[in-house]
Amino acid sequence: MEQQLILRLKSEMLKTSFSPKRITKLPEKLDGLSTEELTEILTVLYQGVVEDRGNVFRDINETEMANNIEAVAKWMIGSRLNTSLLLQGTPGSGKTSLMNALYSLYHYYYGGSTYKCTAKMINDNYQSKLDKERSFYDEFKKADYLFLDDLGTEPDKFKDYGVDYTPIPELIYERYEKQRVTVISTNLSDSMLMSRYGKRVIDRFDEMCQKIVFLAPSYRKQKAAAQDD
Repeated sequence: MEQQLILRLKSEMLKTSFSPKRITKLPEKLDGLSTEELTEILTVLYQGVVEDRGNVFRDINETEMANNIEAVAKWMIGSRLNTSLLLQGTPGSGKTSLMNALYSLYHYYYGGSTYKCTAKMINDNYQSKLDKERSFYDEFKKADYLFLDDLGTEPDKFKDYGVDYTPIPELIYERYEKQRVTVISTNLSDSMLMSRYGKRVIDRFDEMCQKIVFLAPSYRKQKAAAQDD
């Protein structure tokens, strides 16, 4: 009897005390779609992002971008262990455009529980919080879905009354512990990320994130060169 009570209490405690809210990577209304169908949806959204910026959308079949869009689709329906996504690579290679396409899909289905910001905005809002001004830092930290662009462009820390603050690691620790979906873009290499954020943050990235690498040359430079011709 005592052993049964212990097992029941253990089960109930695990359910209520230690298990975070389960946040799905795939919007429920898209449940059941295949990788091919999700890839097609993301490709259309990506095209919209490109064209909204006044650029001409070119066929991306058999390109790195096509492969990366498919990889994102696979992540959406893949292992629950990879709650998050790291889009990493060269500047101007389409990371932010693909992030924006994915964000538009999640924002459509999840609205107020979905936030998009830059790494610099994280720091700025943390400073506003310390100054007791209007701040979205806690909303960014606790959002079910956070799209974090340009990781590594923010100051690595700042001082306030002689105290060092590092808002990005604090945010990453929180989102890792609560298993919240985080989509991150960065131009930093693995070694640069390690040097910038340290082993504790990178260990969490390794566990929580599926990494998709972008190696294509800058679309912005290609566009500028074409305009000069």
